[in-house]
Amino acid sequence: MNPLASAVLITWKRNAAYGRRLAEDLWAEQWVSQPVAGRVLNHPAWIFSHLNLYASVAGSLIRAEAFEDPLGHRYGQNSRPEAGLSAYEAPGHLLAVWSELHESATAGLEKLPAGATSMPNPLERWRGAHPTVGDMLVTLMVKHESGHLGQFSAWRRAMGLPPVAV
Repeated sequence: MNPLASAVLITWKRNAAYGRRLAEDLWAEQWVSQPVAGRVLNHPAWIFSHLNLYASVAGSLIRAEAFEDPLGHRYGQNSRPEAGLSAYEAPGHLLAVWSELHESATAGLEKLPAGATSMPNPLERWRGAHPTVGDMLVTLMVKHESGHLGQFSAWRRAMGLPPVAV
């Protein structure tokens, strides 16, 4: 197995389980709740919509498939959480997509050829900071996802909800 893919898989699998635990006790209306008056936090509906977008990109990188630059996407890096639940897919759907994307990327990583992570990053604007596919996979599947799951954990605490096991 590709050594870098093997290392990424450790966190990717843990993140998948952690994300489900963070969400499993929420009811639908909570998915867009803002627990701090006058502040807009990244709520679960936005977090899962955003992470699902980038997990899809990671999957495309793993499969060496073309993908659209997510910059201008509705849930891309410049997006902000919206207040209404109607701005998002249903929570159950977001979680189902989350699980599907994680399973698909896991299967892809397990079969990833040794040289695949050394290929140039196909998105030119990302190449300066992440020159190779492997560099981008580490960022998307480890750093980026873990950061947003940390935001979800902090959101839970601000909501007065108990922590979940990492």
